[in-house]
Amino acid sequence: MTHTIAFGDRNSGAQLGINYGSVTNQFHACLDLDEELPAVDTAAFDSYDNQHEERCLPGTRTDILCQIKEWASLPQGRCIFWLNGMAGTGKSTISRTVAETFSEAKSLGASFFFKRGEADRGNAKRLFPTIARQLTTSIPQLLPYIKQAVHDNSGIIGKGLKEQFDKLLLQPLQRLEQSDLPAHTVVMVIDALDECEGDNDIRLIVQLLPQLQKLGTCHIRVLLTSRPELPVRLGFSKIAIQDHKDLILHEIPEEVIKHDISLFLHWRLSEIRNDSFLPDDWPGEKKLQELVSLSVPLFIFAATICRMFEDPNWDPVDSLTEILGYRHDKSQMDRTYLPVLARLLIGQTEKQKKQLVEEFQHVIGSIVILEEPLSVISISKLLNLPERLIQLRLKPLHSVLKIPTDGTLPVRLFHLSFRDFLLDSQTCKQTPLAVDEKTAHYTLTIQCLFMCQSLRRNICALPSDGARRVEVDRRTVDHYIPPELYYSCRYWVYHLVKCNPPRNLIHQAYLFLEEHFLHWVEAMSLLGFASDVVGMLSLLQKNIPDSEISMFLYDAKRFILKNLQMADYAPLQLYSSGLIFAPQKAIVRRQFKSEIPNWICQLPQVEETWSSELQTLEGHSSLVNSVAFSPDSALLASGSCDSTIGLWDTATGTLQQTLDDNATYSVNSVAFSPDGRLLASASNDEKVPLWNLATGTLQQTLDDNAIYSVNSVAFSPDGRLLASASDDEKVRLWDLATGTLQQTLDDNSDSVNSVAFSPDGRLLASADAKVRLWDLATGTLQQTLDDNSSIVNSVAFSPDGRLLASAGEKVRLWDPVTGVQQQFLEGHSDDIHSVAFSPDGRLLASGSSDSTIRLWDPTMVAPQSAREGHGCPVISVKFSPDGQLLVSRCEDRTMGVWDSATGALLQIKEYLRPVKEVACSLDGQLLAFNTDWGELTLWDMTTNVIQDLYSDHTRSLTFSPDGQLLATLSWNEVLVWDSATGTLQQRLETHSDSAISVVFSPDCQLLASVSADQTAQLWDLATGTMQQVIPINGKITCFEFFTDGLHPEANSCLLDIEPNGDEPASNIDPKTLEISIEHEQWIKVNGKILLWLPPEYRAISSTIHGNTIAIGHGTGRVSFLGFCIESL
Repeated sequence: MTHTIAFGDRNSGAQLGINYGSVTNQFHACLDLDEELPAVDTAAFDSYDNQHEERCLPGTRTDILCQIKEWASLPQGRCIFWLNGMAGTGKSTISRTVAETFSEAKSLGASFFFKRGEADRGNAKRLFPTIARQLTTSIPQLLPYIKQAVHDNSGIIGKGLKEQFDKLLLQPLQRLEQSDLPAHTVVMVIDALDECEGDNDIRLIVQLLPQLQKLGTCHIRVLLTSRPELPVRLGFSKIAIQDHKDLILHEIPEEVIKHDISLFLHWRLSEIRNDSFLPDDWPGEKKLQELVSLSVPLFIFAATICRMFEDPNWDPVDSLTEILGYRHDKSQMDRTYLPVLARLLIGQTEKQKKQLVEEFQHVIGSIVILEEPLSVISISKLLNLPERLIQLRLKPLHSVLKIPTDGTLPVRLFHLSFRDFLLDSQTCKQTPLAVDEKTAHYTLTIQCLFMCQSLRRNICALPSDGARRVEVDRRTVDHYIPPELYYSCRYWVYHLVKCNPPRNLIHQAYLFLEEHFLHWVEAMSLLGFASDVVGMLSLLQKNIPDSEISMFLYDAKRFILKNLQMADYAPLQLYSSGLIFAPQKAIVRRQFKSEIPNWICQLPQVEETWSSELQTLEGHSSLVNSVAFSPDSALLASGSCDSTIGLWDTATGTLQQTLDDNATYSVNSVAFSPDGRLLASASNDEKVPLWNLATGTLQQTLDDNAIYSVNSVAFSPDGRLLASASDDEKVRLWDLATGTLQQTLDDNSDSVNSVAFSPDGRLLASADAKVRLWDLATGTLQQTLDDNSSIVNSVAFSPDGRLLASAGEKVRLWDPVTGVQQQFLEGHSDDIHSVAFSPDGRLLASGSSDSTIRLWDPTMVAPQSAREGHGCPVISVKFSPDGQLLVSRCEDRTMGVWDSATGALLQIKEYLRPVKEVACSLDGQLLAFNTDWGELTLWDMTTNVIQDLYSDHTRSLTFSPDGQLLATLSWNEVLVWDSATGTLQQRLETHSDSAISVVFSPDCQLLASVSADQTAQLWDLATGTMQQVIPINGKITCFEFFTDGLHPEANSCLLDIEPNGDEPASNIDPKTLEISIEHEQWIKVNGKILLWLPPEYRAISSTIHGNTIAIGHGTGRVSFLGFCIESL
């Protein structure tokens, strides 16, 4: 393959570049991708916002540009060219020039220019999506692969940088066919990386980019510029020297810089001289060289003074004199910006100076500390100042601020150094226009909180409570949440913590949260920043010691952690699902209970206070087998049967990245190395992968060609060894420095389920049918601990190494020195699968198949506490006909009876057969139910006695109004039972077709039945004789005896018959709602998604009575929810 680049010669006619193919064929696909993969369009070098930025003047920076050209053209060149230099040395100008030149040569793949304080240009969240989007234009053949990646990885925009890099860049590039490859090297430009928010993100970006070097299909080069800040330097220190080429701008010989600045000033001053009708000899060579001397080595100085000369409000001759008055005793930043500020005060009276200083600090002080630039219109609204005043204060600052004539476009700094200069503590000694940073943050906090008072429920007028955020048009959000409100929502917390808030400001923040917390979270969710709320609340907790607001913040954080996924998906669910499933005593629930929708007329029973569960993390597509915290607790790793490992941010609960080596085996165990740099996993593919967590790549695989599943892995305390336990009855010890198998421990008698190192690293415990202790110095089996159990599932050492816990049929505690069992802990009702000590060794946790986790004091026998529901998942639920009671059946063969009005569990009893139908006497004392096989049972709930009445097929259970009789149907018979004794009193034989329904008269003397042959029969219960047969021509919609007192005969029977015809009437009661559950987690009412069910309230089973739904959960509980038709 030929790698050639025509650089810098726009007229060379070189026939080089990327084959773009047919733009028409890609058009519609690109439009789709715009919606699915939002990018930061303003970050591109040629965006509208960047169109007037400086490029290198011809004849300047020639040596640097030649070096970049040579680097990019080498087929085996280094992946990254790092151009670093101090502020003002011209890095971004060089980047724009390089990007423009490569673009003209059809060799630019993508560009991203970071800019601190400009929303998505100030962080890395959209870096890789933006680059991916641009690559679909420069390499059109990538488009289908990137579209597929977006389709296959839902929510990729919110995933971690490694995940985005892999799925949106690396993997699509790897899939390119040989015929689709560009004809030469493709260059990407990433400018001002130091202005990216988040030191960890900066380091990770630097470490990810060299992976592009490994592409066998496509040659990618990255020009990266930054100041020599520590995070960038740390990132480069972690990658190989052969992966990057460095050039330090501020170490370029002074003569070279002086030459380039001199050329620049000659050119710009010539233009200014002509535009301002100045003499041909202005400013003169001597003064020009003085300006050059003042500028070296900062190009920003030369650019700023030229903008000063261009300012129509000032005379360039006077400006030149003023600038030359700042000699070399001033710092370079002083010489750059003091002349700009000094001229503002010229000719002002003391009163005018005082007013100007106040307005400057209020307006300009706010602008320079904004986290995102705002337009004059938005600044005016945010600061509550007239637009005219904003324009007046901005007017003389065109040399340091980009001030568009269009008031809707943002005001920007030309260079970040102006902000640094104004906020520098030494600047106040030079000029009264210096800005006190804390005061400026205080002012903006006040204004942001005031602006946020306009927040309200359903601010974007969404059509329903179940409306999905992704379905809301961005223009709708922008209309209802304009830039000044958007800014206030996102950054009021940032400004508050920056100003070291006084008590009055804390009180204002508290009042705002008490009134608008849910409205604020709703707005943040609609804007796509729901997860940011968690970090903002944490910042407030850290910086506000006040006990009253601290309680609110704790509760608010628990609330958002619990509902984060829901809020991001359907923001209005905060007011319905979020509130009704919050604990009864939760502060947020009590504070905002008036926000609960009035269409929910029966609330579910919930806990009184927050449980120990902070959050449920959903993302795997199958069972999760293992979890492990990183040493710094910042990450949680999860291994799943879906063959992937998830890495979760423990602060927000968001999935940061997924480790997937394309295997199809279950991940059985995960473990972090002691330094947190590596993650080991165990799976059924007989290998032990080691993952580099900095890059998310598979670093090495430990494999000795065994053919058995690996069940458990553990690192030694010093991180030098890794132990793995396998089904082949062996424990393997691996040397991590060399990746070689150091030793095999094979005196086990069964599959080894668990391994654990002692805290001092001298012993290794393994678990199969017994617990075995190995001396690692000799590799010999030191002793075997046998409790006669059939299997041991887990082992763990106490932090001090004095105890060893094992889990099997019981939890047992051993002395690892003597091998003596010290005690066993009883309390679980099923096998125990896992044990773990707390870091201080004061608690021992155990997890069991009985669906409980128990916490034990290792010095005592009794468990301290148990986390129990009602045993196990509820597999079926049935209402009694009157809807007053509900019977639930669980996997553990227990049956529960619930009061549907209060949600209280009235009774629970073991019953071996599955329940099909349920009937309850009017006084609630008797319960009749049958099974799937028709067996009939009577339960007296006052005595808790259960009677089996009948073993043949029964159905349609009905109690008489006085509760003394029970009627059931069996084939073509009506069976009447004495409910007190359980004896069969009568068999009433129906017609040849089976009866389908029965009803008692109010005085219990008559019984009516309806049969499938379209007849109704009326029976005298005293004699057991049939009194009447009534033919039916049509569909029966109501079958009952009159009980309203309007009919003279108390036992008259009402048959409401729907005539046969072509248009049958609806059999849905107009006063009854159509309620259903979708995907186990959404309640739909009348076909409309209405209420989200949190994970612990998900439906295993459900049943409906009227407008009430009963839901059986995996926790063994049952919830009741009632809906009001009038409010829907």
